[in-house]
Amino acid sequence: MMSKDDNEQQGRILVFDLDGTLIDTMGPLLQIACDVLAEQRGINPNLTREVCLSFMGVSVGTQFREVLLQAGRAPDRVEDLTKVYYQRSEVVVAKAFPEVVEVLTDLRSAGHLMAVSSGGKPALVSRRTAEAGIDGFFRLILGSEEGNPDKAKGPGHFRLISETLGLTAAQLRSEGVFIGDGVYDMQVAREAGMVAVGRVTDGNDETLRLAGAHYLVHDLREMHALLAAL
Repeated sequence: MMSKDDNEQQGRILVFDLDGTLIDTMGPLLQIACDVLAEQRGINPNLTREVCLSFMGVSVGTQFREVLLQAGRAPDRVEDLTKVYYQRSEVVVAKAFPEVVEVLTDLRSAGHLMAVSSGGKPALVSRRTAEAGIDGFFRLILGSEEGNPDKAKGPGHFRLISETLGLTAAQLRSEGVFIGDGVYDMQVAREAGMVAVGRVTDGNDETLRLAGAHYLVHDLREMHALLAAL
């Protein structure tokens, strides 16, 4: 599928995280997490913010368990906590970053195949991409199911992407680029042998670099030059 003539430009497989990478939702979602854990379990919001940022990209349930553990609390009733979180997050408006539609249009025209891989619930991920007006750009839009590694960001999603696009694991390694704003995004990309591109927001550049980012972009318009240089 990914073969090309000598004079034909090679398109890549671009896998994007959603929240904080394509849509500007991380601020309100992080605030909801802080509020829920403060109200329900008395957790200091500063701790919640610090832990959630360091575990950004994994499922909300996993983030909440880690917050509880670091706060010295029993990691129980996590399902109840995530239920409250998701109920409140329904009202968060999914708005694409200003450059996103332009960039996705150009990347598609250049022959790149694109997918979304998110740690959010599948139905919510589908709704947010549609609400932001970007769902039509992607061959796959994947959310994560709590407790189901076959349908989660990381190896599970990469297998689904490979199967859908007819790729071998070696082809995904050689042609795959993962773009995300979280530590976990960089880690799973590196573990899969893909190029890891950190999307810098709110001064997280050093965090992404330490997490293993091969490259950093402050604006997704920088992807054109980066891809041309790979």
